[in-house]
Order: sequence, then structure tokens, then C-alpha cells
Amino acid sequence: MPAIEVKGLTYSYDGKTNAVDHISFEVEKGEVFGFLGPSGAGKSTTIKLLTRLIAPPRGTVFLLGQDMAQANHRFYRRIGIAFENDVLYPTLTGYENLYFHASLYGVKKEAIHSILRQMDIYHAKDKRVAEYSKGMKTRLVLARAMVTNPEILFLDEPTSGMDPEIAAHVRELLKGLNRHGTTMFVTTHDMHEAEKLCDRIAFFNKAKIVEIDTPSNYKKRYGRSSVVVEYPDSQRVFNREKELSEFIRAIQDNQWSSIHSQEATLEEIFIKVVGRGLKGE
Repeated sequence: MPAIEVKGLTYSYDGKTNAVDHISFEVEKGEVFGFLGPSGAGKSTTIKLLTRLIAPPRGTVFLLGQDMAQANHRFYRRIGIAFENDVLYPTLTGYENLYFHASLYGVKKEAIHSILRQMDIYHAKDKRVAEYSKGMKTRLVLARAMVTNPEILFLDEPTSGMDPEIAAHVRELLKGLNRHGTTMFVTTHDMHEAEKLCDRIAFFNKAKIVEIDTPSNYKKRYGRSSVVVEYPDSQRVFNREKELSEFIRAIQDNQWSSIHSQEATLEEIFIKVVGRGLKGE
């Protein structure tokens, strides 16, 4: 049974234009699945339907076998949701924010202290959230999503606003959770982030899924099969398929200063497949 199963999901706000248009996909248990699309593509609506912030039609969205059209409060302990907008209570402390959420699901205080330490914000647990930086708020939102030890985590821009060191720490924490079996559904505008975290990535545009594949397969299919050999005063580009023997001779001559593969980035591939960038250009 897949962790997430979506069957012909369609949704319209006005009854005229579909914000989500007949999308179908599966996410296996233990998989990190990226969902990438430009602003206005219908990405946020899709996440709201998957998590029942908007009730989906019956028989279209299943999480852990549960039809989300009929999910009740108890089911939500099995999933965690961390949106980019912090939706925190600014006049409460970090600890109070987390305790309020955890108490809804019967989570013990020890788990709250543990997750605050993991997210490296335990030192600020008694500060009001209004005094937190953007990166600290993002970590607190992640802590709230993770405090019930969910089987599926929905993550919207999980390292947004964090400095590189903290972002790397959080990324390793998420990878650790995934190694222990947590399934993750990730949206991000950072293709570098997606490549580091995701097993498969769906390109989403104009309410539809355009393509789903692994980062490495995207690069193999859409990347350039060439290598740049840099010399002290010049450079030469070799086609790896048509000029392999010449490339080998150039290396053996040992006159080069550096060698670089011309691998396409996921951002370039996204634009090639979708026709515009993640910011909608």
C-alpha cells in the first residue's frame, strides 16, 4: 500500500477553471517526493487537498490507506504538516506553541523538549515567538510538524530563511527521519534542495503534473553529454559520445588545468520541460 495515493484529483474554486486538473500519482512508504511548480500553478491547493485543509472528493486522495475525504481528528497524529507561512502564536513562547499543538494529540512533555533540542532552538524555548528570527520560526514550525513522530511529513520550503549551517543541520535531521521510515512530500523553489533531499520529483504546471522522475534520470535524459577541458590559456568542449577517444588523448597529454562535466541543472531541466522557471518567468 502506498503512503500517498492520488487518483484523478480535480478541484475548482469557481466551477469554471481547475486549480488542480485530474492529477494522479503514488508515493511509496519511505520515499521523499518533491513537488515543484511555479507560483500560481496550483501547488498550494494540491497540498491543502492532500491534507484535507480543503476536503477532497471521495475516492481521490488516500494517505496510509485512509480516504482523506473521511479522515477524522485522530488520523492527523499520523501526519505532520509544516507550511512556509509560520502560523504560530506570536505572544506565546516557543515551548508554549509546541506544547499547545502536542497536547492536542497526547504527546508527552519529554518529546517536546527532545524535538526543541534536535531543532537547536531549546535555548529560546522561553522567548516569545514574536522575538524569533525567520529561521527560528521555520525550525519551530518543523518541530511542531515532527513532534507527533508522524509517518508522513508534508514540508513546504523546509529550510527557507535559515543560514547555510542551520539549513544543513535541518537537512541532515530530515534525512535521518527518512532513514527511519518517514515518508516526505516536499515543495521547494530551491532546486539544489530538491536534488539533495528527493528520491523522485514531480514537475507541476498549470494545474497538471507534467512529468515525474528521479533527479538523476532527469539529468540523463535532458542533460548535455559534454565535458569541458580547461587549459592555461584556452578551453575545449568534447562530446562524450562522439569524441571520447579525443577526450582520452587530451587527458593523457596532461596539459590541462581542470576538467568539468556540462551536466544540466534541475532548474535548466525544469524550464526545458515546463517552459518557464519556478518563479513563473
